[in-house]
Order: sequence, then C-alpha cells, then structure tokens
Amino acid sequence: MQLMERPATLATVLEDHINEVRAVLSQIPISAVERVVGIILDAYDAGGHVYVVGNGGSATNASHFACDLSKATIVEGRARLRVTSLADNIALLTAWANDTSYERVFSEQLTNVLNPGDVVIAISASGNSPNVVSAIRTARLMGAGTIGLVGFAGGRVLETVDAAVHVPSHDYGVVEDCHSVLEHAITVSTRKALLG
Repeated sequence: MQLMERPATLATVLEDHINEVRAVLSQIPISAVERVVGIILDAYDAGGHVYVVGNGGSATNASHFACDLSKATIVEGRARLRVTSLADNIALLTAWANDTSYERVFSEQLTNVLNPGDVVIAISASGNSPNVVSAIRTARLMGAGTIGLVGFAGGRVLETVDAAVHVPSHDYGVVEDCHSVLEHAITVSTRKALLG
C-alpha cells in the first residue's frame, strides 16, 4: 500500500499549533500555579477532599487530573490525597440534569459530599459554563476552597475563585492542551511537596 503524500500545509498547521501552545504556556505566571498547589496541599493537611469539574474536553481533563492527583501523588507512609472527578458518573449527571437542570449537575453532587476545607477545581475554557459557575458558588457557600483553570478572558470562574491559572488564549484546543500541561505540573509539584 502506497502512502498518500500530504500537503505541506498540514505540517504548517501542526507547527503553528505547537508554537501557539508554547507561546501561551510561557505567558502563565509560575506564581499562579504555586498558589494552586498551596491550596491543594492545605486541603491535604486538613484531611480534605479535592473535587474536579468540567464539561466536554474539560470533563476529560477533569477525569485525567483526578486520576493523576490521586494516584501519582502517593507517597509511602503518608495518607493519600483524596480526589474525585464529578464528571465521571454519567448516571448521576443525567439524573440531576433530567430532574432539575444541567446547571445543577455539579452543585447537587457537591451538596451531598462537600465539607469545609475541601477544594473544588473548576476547569473551563470560557470560565462561564453555568454548571461550573454554580459548582464554585456552592463550594464557597459550603466553606470549601476554590480553584479555576480557565482560558479566554477567564469569565465568572476567574472572578470568583480563591486561585486561578488563566491560559490567555481564545482557541479551545490551545486552552485544553495548556490545561493538560498545567495539570501534570500541578500533580508533579504536589507529589514533590509531599515527599518533603
């Protein structure tokens, strides 16, 4: 079988995307990431639980982040960081969406499980997803810490969380790629801190 030759423009598109991700990542202040890690560590020290929310690609990032934070931060002889993605239980998500509204799919879950000292991490490219904003509002009312990973102009999430990492791009792909890199950086930093 002969491989079809691809137009040079495909290589250009790939190169442009990678260069844009690099450029945007270089604009993110490390201090913002350090503050996020600090809030996660404070929750760990208090025996708190971390919950992660997001829609679409950000729901996938929420699942991935919860997996990495809960597994890749394990340090022998120390308690484990407890992390849950609220985007993973499709039965519960659709039950709340059907019985109330999609805007409440995360806030209703949080009402069942959230305690003061826990942390809610909201991942949203726009920062304006109504269900994510509602989750942050619920977290604040219940005394939990709040973190945002946002893009675009940051939206309402950026305005209302305790700490945020803002990816300054209006391209969904670039924002979601940067969020993935940040999630790994946060996980590695958290593990190193737990190792002492």
